[in-house]
Amino acid sequence: MPLSLPRLLSVACLSLGALAAFTAFQEADPMMQRLATRLQAYYTEAHPEISYLHLNQAAYAAGETLWFKAYVVDGSTHQPDSLSRVLYVDMISPSGKEVALRRTLALRGGQAHGDIQLPDSLPQGIYTLRAYTSWMRNSGEELFFSRRVPVWQATSSSRVNSRLIAKEMSAARRETASASRPDVQFFPEGGDYVAGLPTVVGVKALDATGTGLAVRGTILDDQNQPQATFTTSALGMTALTFTPTAGRRYLARVTLPGGVTADYPLPAVRPDGWVLNVRDAGPNLQVFIRYQPPQGRAVAPVRLRLLGHVRGAVVYTGAGQIQGPETFMATVSKAGLPAGIVHFTLFDDQQIARAERLAFVPDPAPLRISLQPEKTTYGLREVVSMAVDVRTAEGQPVAAELSASVVAVAEGLPATGTTDADVESHLLLTSELKGYVENPGYYFRQPTPETRRALDHLLLTQGWSRFVWGKLLASDASPAAAYQFLPEQTLTLSGQLMRLNEKPVSNGALTLFQGASKGVTVGQTDATGRFTFTGFSGQDSSRVLVQARTEKGGSNVMVKLDKLWPLPAKATPLPLLASAAALPSEVGVYAQRSRRQQVLEQQYRPDSSRSIVLRNVTVKGSRPTPPRHDPRSIHLSADVVLRTRDIPAADNATDIFQLLQGRVSGVDIFRTDSANLLQVRIRGISSITGGSGPLLLLDGIPLPNTQSLQGIPPSMVERIEVLKGPSAAIYGMRGMGGVIAVFTKHGNPDYDYSHEKSNESVVVYQLPAYYRPREFYAPGYEKASAANRPDPRATTLHWLPRLPVPATGPARFTFYTADEPGTFRVRVEGIGATGQPVTGSAVLVVADR
Repeated sequence: MPLSLPRLLSVACLSLGALAAFTAFQEADPMMQRLATRLQAYYTEAHPEISYLHLNQAAYAAGETLWFKAYVVDGSTHQPDSLSRVLYVDMISPSGKEVALRRTLALRGGQAHGDIQLPDSLPQGIYTLRAYTSWMRNSGEELFFSRRVPVWQATSSSRVNSRLIAKEMSAARRETASASRPDVQFFPEGGDYVAGLPTVVGVKALDATGTGLAVRGTILDDQNQPQATFTTSALGMTALTFTPTAGRRYLARVTLPGGVTADYPLPAVRPDGWVLNVRDAGPNLQVFIRYQPPQGRAVAPVRLRLLGHVRGAVVYTGAGQIQGPETFMATVSKAGLPAGIVHFTLFDDQQIARAERLAFVPDPAPLRISLQPEKTTYGLREVVSMAVDVRTAEGQPVAAELSASVVAVAEGLPATGTTDADVESHLLLTSELKGYVENPGYYFRQPTPETRRALDHLLLTQGWSRFVWGKLLASDASPAAAYQFLPEQTLTLSGQLMRLNEKPVSNGALTLFQGASKGVTVGQTDATGRFTFTGFSGQDSSRVLVQARTEKGGSNVMVKLDKLWPLPAKATPLPLLASAAALPSEVGVYAQRSRRQQVLEQQYRPDSSRSIVLRNVTVKGSRPTPPRHDPRSIHLSADVVLRTRDIPAADNATDIFQLLQGRVSGVDIFRTDSANLLQVRIRGISSITGGSGPLLLLDGIPLPNTQSLQGIPPSMVERIEVLKGPSAAIYGMRGMGGVIAVFTKHGNPDYDYSHEKSNESVVVYQLPAYYRPREFYAPGYEKASAANRPDPRATTLHWLPRLPVPATGPARFTFYTADEPGTFRVRVEGIGATGQPVTGSAVLVVADR
């Protein structure tokens, strides 16, 4: 009999035929068991991670500090920890073609904090802040945490590169102009238009920057007959229902902003197939399935299966069969379901996924946070004590890891182009969706029928799964076995060894030289030419050199290192901020306060030694100083100095001793018959112990035998020094047989690589160090020494990246108000020990009494 769907989230009522009950499994079904097993294995082995950054404010002026707290959680449970111990944070330019600023952070318990000092000459525009681990790169950059950050430039200082600003804005205008036609897309629910079956169609209209557009349109068939009409909301989304006909083609005639009309073709209509509908029915989710058999085939029962999961946790399995015009219905209770996105997938009897739909389940028992200041109004330079309490829905205290910001409410910067995302909307929504989501906080602030309908339209048009069922079921092998990037416990250096014809070099030999520690590490590539060096401490940045050979010692290879900070594969045009001549008035007011605060912070903040403001300096010329003595050697001069850059084809030599042979008089190199080792003798010199071998040094470190030097490729060597007779006396008894001292390029911090010839088998790389975050400038007026200093904090009054709340009860943090009155918002975000997001805010007033 016909069924009228709830009107809450449906755009229209679907007319359904005979209704058949969908039964959950009462006994084991081997096919469903395999589906569930492969799904759970994927999440166990692939172990997806989610990153999130809590920022101290939404928009910034050039010259300010962007303070952030990083959270990395397990993608399935949202527990505040992860496989990875290294996090990368990029700030990408408005053009999307340059990583303007970057940070490398050590994660502890899935947390880290840092800051980015925005140069006062930074061009104005909307930047993109990304946070990701190396392990996350296996799933693609669209799953990185990403947030748009406006940076306003309101100074006329000569340090501002006006040409660079104009170049950025010009490039942004060109990108936007090249995609000036709005993108209007149509998404049939479940995946396909099927002839003869009523289909719900999601509509999404966006401009070139990914911002939603309010448009209206009509669906027309190939005979120009209208089938349905639609109007999108301000977020650019809506849904409609129509029944496609076999053999017909359809398009949407859309009236765009400005009154321009454009035609957009709809996807082709399938003559047969499946239609999957999901509707929110209050305490339940209702799933409707219909099937159109191939034309001419006898109507017979068709077996089907339905699987629902939330982040890999199977929450529903059901099976049944459908025949003719029947409509199958499954009712899934929301009670007990994990909060977030539910993925429903329909399978036929051959385990082929035929349709998929996403629905949202809110958290029925969210964590509750209480922010309680001792009072709501404070005077200047007065201490504020804030109690923070996190409890379950039942009122039991729970542990949480939080971060807190206190930011001025009035006279702030326009947050043009950014979003109102927070940790709740990211964990439960945007981390499960590919692409840009406009204003995700809108769906969570005040749940209403309108916001729930808008959220359903979002999932209808932007639904996506982390995996493809066909690939997942094709093999029982671990999906992570083919991952290119490993979860980093320490900083790593990875890449691929290739031949000149771009084919990988399997079992290639690699040697890594570390400049600071003078360590040498050898390794080998795998069958695909991949290699990874691990164990770098990250305490200081260091230069390393990687030299590669084929398995047989050939040097015609290329070392391709993985870039730690890849640029976006496709830069998305971003909204343009106002030109300097048309800046909003609040930007100028804010910029004045911000600039005063910056100057005073540079003078008084605790780590001012790291950022010194210089007075006017007069520079005078002077005579060049002679080259300093190389600290790697104790001798001041040598009898013979061979520089590899002066030796033709030095890099093609098999080893260092081949470079010496025939070039230094009195040095004999020969091979022994017994151990097949090279022997070196400097004629006319013998030690009192009867030995004849010289002392061998590598960057000042004694080596036991020639074999230790044979592994050093000549391309790594800067020079070789030979000391004979009296010259070697400085080395005492060890130098009685003479000295051969080898100095590498990477061991010399002043080595000039501009003389180097191109050699793709040798790569020099500067490893980053973990960023050491600065301390937020927050004076304490319990100390008399701070009383006479100006306190300019008028924008961000306080930033606290680590605010742990114990399981035993409330936590408390304190800070002082500054010299500026105003209204400030205390914003706290974080994650509870249960994996649930925590957000809360409070307002306090600072009055000039």
